[in-house]
Amino acid sequence: MLAYMRKVVSFVLSLIFLCTPLTASAMGFEEERTIAREIITLLDSQGLIVYDQEITWPVKMVTDRLADHVKDPIYTFQVHVVMDKSINAFAIPDGHIFINIGTILFARDIDELAAVIGHEMGHAQLRHIPETIKEQKKITAMSIAGMILGTLVSSKNPQVGSAMVLSSLGGGENIKLAHSRRYENEADEFGNDLMRASGFSPSAMNRFLVRLGPFSGGANIPEYLLTHPHITNRLSATSQDIPNPQPDEHYWTLYASTAGLVLPEEEAVQRAQGIPDPYRRLALGLAETRKGRHEEALRHLNGLDLPLAYAYKGLNLAMAGKKDEAYPYLKKYGNSARTRIVLAEIMEERGEFDEAVSLLAPYQKQNIQVDYKLGLLYEKSSKQALSHVSFARYFFKTGKYKASIYHIDQALKQEKEIDVTVAEELKEMKKLVGKLEKP
Repeated sequence: MLAYMRKVVSFVLSLIFLCTPLTASAMGFEEERTIAREIITLLDSQGLIVYDQEITWPVKMVTDRLADHVKDPIYTFQVHVVMDKSINAFAIPDGHIFINIGTILFARDIDELAAVIGHEMGHAQLRHIPETIKEQKKITAMSIAGMILGTLVSSKNPQVGSAMVLSSLGGGENIKLAHSRRYENEADEFGNDLMRASGFSPSAMNRFLVRLGPFSGGANIPEYLLTHPHITNRLSATSQDIPNPQPDEHYWTLYASTAGLVLPEEEAVQRAQGIPDPYRRLALGLAETRKGRHEEALRHLNGLDLPLAYAYKGLNLAMAGKKDEAYPYLKKYGNSARTRIVLAEIMEERGEFDEAVSLLAPYQKQNIQVDYKLGLLYEKSSKQALSHVSFARYFFKTGKYKASIYHIDQALKQEKEIDVTVAEELKEMKKLVGKLEKP
């Protein structure tokens, strides 16, 4: 907890230096992109964004399906999974949507997950954040990020979380909560319409909200102090029909992946007991994989006719020294950063450096071990500028800022050999390091 709070304090202090007050005029799209990039980079630097494709891809597929039915979309919606077990989701400028792992675990089927994402897409498409900023002269980009951090901390220490939210507003009395409640109702209506158009059950949001009631913490708080309307008030605006959840293979695979890959071992095992086979064994196999107990992992995974089980069977066989046996599984089913790193290492041993690079390149910036491995592979392939880029990312994510600055500078000396957007990313990282290291 102490280490976590130190990271939070460092993060919020960095925002104080980095973010500048926004004007009272409507926020332009370029300004939205700048703010979103800063917030995402800072959240990422604190290890709060989940990149495991086993988790992020199913969530992205739901988001893309919803986005296909947004009439005249003003954003290319992007979804991010947050390493936080509280039940929450939020949107920031430029169409970025964040959903906590706690929400994924709380949802009972894919439709409920879609309902939450659709609601946040409503906030984005209806431009509620830019409108709020237009109306509130004192709100800043720091306010937005501070509120996000306050929400994330609240699951670990409610008092600290509340204080973080209030202090981040810097004049929070200027935020008109009535507007927030109106925006929630508008987002609910938008989300319900979008669910119908996308083929999801609109009643899923009702079902989600009914179960959320006892966990919302708002029962004893007057509604005028809440930024979200009481759940009973939100239900009154939509159908009261609440059919049972309909979990399918996509839902159970996502649930098992989330439990097995990100939760503490004891909690992962406990949650796995409530999952039907074969997904219970999948969750246990993933949890054992994380702990490096490869024979135990194989015991759970053997015999499972699931693509993800085959991929992790290959990973565990390779880690157990059975690389020839692992190779076909990894080659056919290894579609995540974790499994492709192992496959790339087998290719590296065979001297297939360029093939290994091509295998990992799509996963750069999404996994620190991928960044490190690419740094080594690019170096062996005599692509020094790209090697420095990968090492810069790795050391930035691991908090080794001196080493990160060295590789950033070396990469920028060869700026003509790297993409323009990569050069901008490196410059942004260097600027953030300067802010984070200020006393």
